[in-house]
Amino acid sequence: MQRLIRHIRVLMRVQSGIAEARLRLLARRSILLLLAGLIALFGLCMLNVAAFFALRSLWGPVWAAATMAAGDFVIAIVVGAIAVAAKSSAELRAALELRQAAIDGIEEEFSGLRDQISLPLVLIPLITAIIRGVRKNKPDPQ
Repeated sequence: MQRLIRHIRVLMRVQSGIAEARLRLLARRSILLLLAGLIALFGLCMLNVAAFFALRSLWGPVWAAATMAAGDFVIAIVVGAIAVAAKSSAELRAALELRQAAIDGIEEEFSGLRDQISLPLVLIPLITAIIRGVRKNKPDPQ
């Protein structure tokens, strides 16, 4: 019974760690996407004006403005792609593995308890189903 309580405590701590790691990943992605938006805004406001005046004499006002806007959008797309491609941390992967080990340990303890104590036969599968539901609650970011 002590091992069951230990597995449940580990599971609760790991779940908390996973939530914190996911929040940090979301914050990092959000900051990078915000940076991409700021680059696009400043690029459209400042660089376009300067380049427009430089290219206006060569290509005319329409083509100079279109060329500068296209360049700014390329830069914004590259930074946005970097933000979306950010991988989960090694800490998150380790926490997910530890959570899986704790869930497996709890399932083993419950299957061992089935033989030792006379719980109603409906209770053990119900608890196992709840544990499996916790495991399948959300896909893990990779």
